[in-house]
Amino acid sequence: MTHLKICSLKFFCCVTVVILGGTLARGETAVKIPREVIDQAATNGSVLVLVGLNVPWQMEANLTEDEVQTQRETIASIQRDLLTDLEGRSYRIIRRYNQIPGLALEVGPDALAELARSPSVTNVLLDRPAGAPTVDSPISDEKVPWQLFKSAASNGTVLVLAGLRTPWQREDQLSEPLIALQRNAILTAQSYVLAELNGTQFKVMRLYRSIPGIALRVGLDALQRLEKSPAVTNVVQDRPASAAR
Repeated sequence: MTHLKICSLKFFCCVTVVILGGTLARGETAVKIPREVIDQAATNGSVLVLVGLNVPWQMEANLTEDEVQTQRETIASIQRDLLTDLEGRSYRIIRRYNQIPGLALEVGPDALAELARSPSVTNVLLDRPAGAPTVDSPISDEKVPWQLFKSAASNGTVLVLAGLRTPWQREDQLSEPLIALQRNAILTAQSYVLAELNGTQFKVMRLYRSIPGIALRVGLDALQRLEKSPAVTNVVQDRPASAAR
């Protein structure tokens, strides 16, 4: 079995920033919309973006059923309010997220200006079309090797192992209570990543219990989501079960 390169970093479950591949500190309105987004809208007439929404948010794994429902209703309400503000401007809905506070939109310069003014928007990030990235322009050589994007583009999907951002030690070095806590943290991280992948092309191949990782078969859109995820430390190619020694 391919081994995951696991980094022991701060427990991401404590992070309370908007999850859409980037964050915006309060008061930093000047960087709410990166220059590359503005330039692309001006050059092409429109641009694909991911819009983070100003909504109190927690991972659904940490909530009761009623709290999950309330949180989803709040997200949907803010989405509706923002879309109302965008009426009359050039925009198209690409995707409404129900588990995370965000929207995927195609917007023109006028809609982009409204997003910049809106108190409901925390940040706006450049998105990529479903077919991106191309084999000549990989997103990253670090978290997701470009070869994985090439394989997904050529074959439609690719088998991967994703390392998850959660503290970890070998279980033989831990007490029983700590083993239980560590396994619960791994499960929480796995649940979070699967929520992020909602709506993309993916299949769970294996959920690991004692190491912070998850084995998946993913398409390009899911691979892009893994690249942007704050819960993922690295992604490596996996092998089919029949190929494992």
